[in-house]
Amino acid sequence: MPYAAEIIFTIFLGLPVVVGVFFAVKHLLTGKGPLLAVCLVGGGLACLFEPIVDVLGLVYIREGALLTTFSSMGRDFPLFINFVYIWYVGGLAYLAYRIFTNGITVKGLFGLYVMDVCINIVLESPGVLMGAYEYYGPQPLNFWGLPLWWVCVNPVMPLVAGALIYRLKPFLPGWRIGLVVLLIPMADGLANGATAWPVWTALNLDAPLVVTHLAWLVSLGLALTCVWILSFVVARPDAEVAVTSKLGIVKAAIFGVPEGNVPPPPIIVPAAPNRVPEPVHATP
Repeated sequence: MPYAAEIIFTIFLGLPVVVGVFFAVKHLLTGKGPLLAVCLVGGGLACLFEPIVDVLGLVYIREGALLTTFSSMGRDFPLFINFVYIWYVGGLAYLAYRIFTNGITVKGLFGLYVMDVCINIVLESPGVLMGAYEYYGPQPLNFWGLPLWWVCVNPVMPLVAGALIYRLKPFLPGWRIGLVVLLIPMADGLANGATAWPVWTALNLDAPLVVTHLAWLVSLGLALTCVWILSFVVARPDAEVAVTSKLGIVKAAIFGVPEGNVPPPPIIVPAAPNRVPEPVHATP
């Protein structure tokens, strides 16, 4: 593991964790609840999936890191792996939950997926360019060391986790909110197992690049299908959503929806009941 690459990448991925922990503590102190905290803890637990997806997806994180935190499947994992799971899987799951609570349209949900794709590209590119880890084998869409098929799969993790929290939170009062810690790794496994298996299969067959690119198209289709399925769980009609722009929904999730932007409830005028005419009897 290159020393400079490890330190720089650890700081780069650790800064969002510091921000997340700050707000998690603030939420606890101001009575906003422990949800953000348990999401971050759940994201940290989900990092145990990293060796599984690395072996199946042909990723090698360099050995001999100064800040190694755990070992699994014969591989060592540095601190920056823990950091990225804490905020990308756990933190973005909380953000997705907040967005779903404020209201999101089907179009907005797909826009959120694209935003998470872009975040994934930004967070991983420095690591592969500095040599902290590398992808090997016939990886599709591998232009600068980061196979872009991965960034089509990874955003499904926080979206699934956010949807699970959104639907289940009313049933998790009190200490039961701690079960969210387990929901985050469950979402990780669901998302990867549902979408990445075509490329995993092609990579481990050492198939030609043509085949792995075809497998990527299938995985992309599965990822978009997952987002479409989630739309039936979290999306609302346009009239019920106050904020629709990509930046707006993120700002609303962090700072709340301004009161002036909340649309009034629709006015429903009851229809007049259908009257059945009474029979007219002839007078004898």
